[in-house]
Amino acid sequence: MRNDAAISLAGRVALSGGVSPVARLTTGRAPTVEAMPDGRVSRRGWFGRRRNRRAVVQRRSLLLVLWAALARLVRGAWLVGKVMGKVIAVLAVLAGGAWGGRWAVRYVVDSPRFQVKQIDITPAQHVRREELVALAGVALGDRLLSIDTDAVAARLATHPWVAAAQVKRHLPSVLHVDLVERHAAAVASLGGLYLVDENGRPFKRARMDEAEGLPVLTGVGREPYAKLPEASAGAFREALAVLDDYRARPGRPALSEVSIDPRFGFALILLEGGAEIRLGRGEYSKKLARFDQILEAVEKEHLGGLSALRVVNLDLGGRQVPVLLRGRDGDAAAEKPASKPAKT
Repeated sequence: MRNDAAISLAGRVALSGGVSPVARLTTGRAPTVEAMPDGRVSRRGWFGRRRNRRAVVQRRSLLLVLWAALARLVRGAWLVGKVMGKVIAVLAVLAGGAWGGRWAVRYVVDSPRFQVKQIDITPAQHVRREELVALAGVALGDRLLSIDTDAVAARLATHPWVAAAQVKRHLPSVLHVDLVERHAAAVASLGGLYLVDENGRPFKRARMDEAEGLPVLTGVGREPYAKLPEASAGAFREALAVLDDYRARPGRPALSEVSIDPRFGFALILLEGGAEIRLGRGEYSKKLARFDQILEAVEKEHLGGLSALRVVNLDLGGRQVPVLLRGRDGDAAAEKPASKPAKT
């Protein structure tokens, strides 16, 4: 009886549009009764939970669901199309710019204004200009902007007399080539005569006219050089340093050969008379100064000058230097050991 009254009262309050849509009458532990918006009553259980079978679900029609799905699909397609349209527009602009730039570059490269009309090459002492132009592979009328300058420099550097090459473009029509030419400092005997540069590197088989006037480096054969090229180049550089020390004082006799011995060091062979000046290793300037004193003594004593010298051993140290002289009457004195004191 009480429950029916509570339900009737809640329904009337809800239908009358009162301030509170729910009227609750609770006595003891009786379940709570609530009025639904549509006037129907929903009951709660003993634990305050609303029963699912009492919930009211308002179903939408199938046409409205399809229409909403179609609207969402159209809106998504429109957004995707908008983004894709922007992407396509950007790609079209980039492609057009690339095509236009390529066309402009090709037009400039092929223009007669940028054709090679002049090839400037620094003068070389041992290489003819015609030989260098042929080796460069560039001719008048070629497209200047399409020339690979690094490739041209590499081809020029293959010439034995060219130590380095640098190739530049001078717009609109000039190709400029700077060359660094090798300097032949000596000739090495390696199963044949080879020109040696200042770095001790043999770079070219020597002709007679190229080897004329250059000292010969001996003692390092072809086979040792092939096995130990770096060590051999180091020995050649040290021999060239000895030559520089010898040439530091003007007036010393000309040399024909520098002998390299791995055990005993270096020896100089005079061009006139063929005397051997044994230097060993180290203190070259000091030893050569003592050699100058010996030359003065030989001239002063009228012993025959350079032709009288046979061996001057400057590698034994001490105040006296063993000197072997040629005998005036034949070669009898030539058999004297080099360890004898210097004759004055």
